[in-house]
Amino acid sequence: MKTEIILTIQKRDRAIAEAVTLLRKQELVALPTETVYGLAGDALEPEAVVKIFEAKGRPFFNPLIIHVPNRDWLAELVIWNSRTRPIVEELLNRFWPGPLTILFPRMAHVPDLVTAGLDEVAIRQPRHLIFLEVLQAFGKPLAAPSANRFGRVSPTSGYHVQAELDGRIPLILDAGLTSVGVESTVVRVMDDRIQILRPGPITVEELGEVALTSDGSDFPARIVVPGQTASHYAPKKQIQLLDSQDPEGDYRSSGLICWGPVRKEGLFRIVQSLSETRDLPEAAQRLFALLREMDEAAIDKIYVEPVPEQGIGRAIMNRLRHAARPRD
Repeated sequence: MKTEIILTIQKRDRAIAEAVTLLRKQELVALPTETVYGLAGDALEPEAVVKIFEAKGRPFFNPLIIHVPNRDWLAELVIWNSRTRPIVEELLNRFWPGPLTILFPRMAHVPDLVTAGLDEVAIRQPRHLIFLEVLQAFGKPLAAPSANRFGRVSPTSGYHVQAELDGRIPLILDAGLTSVGVESTVVRVMDDRIQILRPGPITVEELGEVALTSDGSDFPARIVVPGQTASHYAPKKQIQLLDSQDPEGDYRSSGLICWGPVRKEGLFRIVQSLSETRDLPEAAQRLFALLREMDEAAIDKIYVEPVPEQGIGRAIMNRLRHAARPRD
């Protein structure tokens, strides 16, 4: 299969039209979102959903997120819970469209493949204009996990998608770098509280303004949302979190992703900063691109300095801990 890449800044109308044509044929298209690039297929057609799992090499026990053009689609996909509805509607009012995914009890016609046979379905409304235009023109929800091989570093540019899936999918819509850089926050509303299942751009501080919030995201016994497998977001090279400010040892064959101004150049072969000004949103946007850059460099191992676990820093550290986990 030959993979076509269309730059949306040059050929926006053609890009959207070709994407919709392919989606209606149950084919897959890589699309930009505000978080990372997604591998999109018709969420209500098992044939398309199977192709998503096959293109990514993704295990079928790992559920997908459904992307909708507007909240009206909830009436077609979910069963509302009267006890949790006020909190859910407040979340929708505050954070949709945007990088917040919510788990809902699902209707029976939502394919089991999408939910991995679970009784809940994960849904979000993205805010990226290209993705929204494709959704609106297609007229149906799209399942869209990150557009990379399973377990690998998520793509934040069309080039990253090409490196992962060239020859496996027919079309990539390239809209440049994503603005957020890490995947959406995933939550479940339980009675009067919000449970965070995957930290992301919508922070615990923001969610706490809506209702009492708890964290149930790290390495659960049962996979209920994407990104919960032990090893995930991982480059080919080994990653290690570097807690010490003054490490001892021989790091001359390793690379360092540091937090703050670039330093320790004499200790490491390559040193790059997540954010020289210690700006957490900038660090989130740069994280996956830097991991890919280090993975392609002539080094043996990648060290990363931790960032403060506040705001989106929790999402960054969640991704790094998963990436640093031992691999099967």
